[in-house]
Amino acid sequence: MTTKTAKKLPVIGVSTLGCPKNLVDTENIIGILHGAGYQITADHDKADLSLVNTCTFIEDSTNESIEVLGALADAGQKLIITGCMAQRYKGDLFDELPEAQAVVGTGNVKDILDVVRQVTAKMNAGEDAKIICVDEKPTSVADALTPRIHTQVSPSSYLKIAEGCDHRCAFCIIPHLRGDMNSRTIEDVVAEAKILVERGAQEIVLVSQDSTAYGTDIYKRRALADLLDAVATESGAKWIRVMYAYPTEMDEAMLEVIAKHDNIMNYIDIPLQHASRDVLLRMKRPPTVRDTFALIKDKLPGVCVRTTFIAGFPGETDEDFQELYSFIEDSRFDRVGIFTYSKEMGTAAYDLADQVPDEIKQERRDKLMQLQQKISLEKNQELLGKELTVLLEDIVELEDGGYQLVSRSYRDAPEIDGQVYCELDAETIVPAPGSFIQVKVVDCDEYDLFGELKL
Repeated sequence: MTTKTAKKLPVIGVSTLGCPKNLVDTENIIGILHGAGYQITADHDKADLSLVNTCTFIEDSTNESIEVLGALADAGQKLIITGCMAQRYKGDLFDELPEAQAVVGTGNVKDILDVVRQVTAKMNAGEDAKIICVDEKPTSVADALTPRIHTQVSPSSYLKIAEGCDHRCAFCIIPHLRGDMNSRTIEDVVAEAKILVERGAQEIVLVSQDSTAYGTDIYKRRALADLLDAVATESGAKWIRVMYAYPTEMDEAMLEVIAKHDNIMNYIDIPLQHASRDVLLRMKRPPTVRDTFALIKDKLPGVCVRTTFIAGFPGETDEDFQELYSFIEDSRFDRVGIFTYSKEMGTAAYDLADQVPDEIKQERRDKLMQLQQKISLEKNQELLGKELTVLLEDIVELEDGGYQLVSRSYRDAPEIDGQVYCELDAETIVPAPGSFIQVKVVDCDEYDLFGELKL
């Protein structure tokens, strides 16, 4: 009697592009595949099959996705394309990338194991798979029971509270890629937060496309305040941060919960996008950004506010731009990101008249960035001599035998904001990453702080 030898599972190389929400999807994909026995690597040279979780939010992110996929294809890799580019272009990707074996949409993360098995079977037979696994209207969102493997060397972990968005901003393609609002229950989010804390997360960062609309689908009301209260009370997380607040949904209840809990960071991320009423209306955005900003400052003294603006939206006049410039100058935001308008097919703004030339968009962005750099430096200088509690993220060994501590304060969200650096000599006992330490600020630049460890 003969016995069949099981075929060895392929090693899968995985890359993730784009935002933290995409990162969470990738970690779920890795968790599902690893749980089924697949070996995962970040080194595609060691992989038999490559999976890329793509982004296509704006032109730059689309180009990055194309570049990564093209490089892997040129290296002879067979590809599984997941995420936003798969959702947007579906089977058209097979024409552009013959190496692609499957496209898996944003709502199909839980189907990844079945897709990989089908692709593996076809590869073993010497055939191309060409599988399209893309729901036209994504509705699925991972829950606390979905396997997940944390991939970041960091004491912080992202937690996706909802998927999709009900707004239809004229410049944004997200609803086409992620569907309508689909919230997880409070109990399910808290359950995952507890798991992340048990695995070592000191900071939980709540993310979604529109966090302030959380609960409007399942609870028929904005329930972010209730969610924050539950996570702060029950999860055990030392720090909690919430990203993305929509201007008209920022209410007093949410701000009061932030003020109530010491472990919720006094930090608001609220993309305002512009200051000119005319531009905001063309963007299909609320024209009340000034009122919202005033409410935040009133309810949360000392709050750190991060926002983003778009330069060069169609029809933006010199007067509109000057209004935006003056608003940033007067408001003195702590953190500002400036993007040039990206013309995306499938959005309401794609066919708008009066498109702003690229050179003018870039010139306006540069002016705003120069203004904000000046404001950011002044904001950082106000912290000189003060002590901050910071979360230690990394330790770098220096050539002289000493160490550099890399940390963040409550003012700094992972990966997008500044950091706090301190140097120690070789004789000093170095704290462990994930520790909360006290640092006295002694120097700064436009983005980062430099301090002395308080022992």
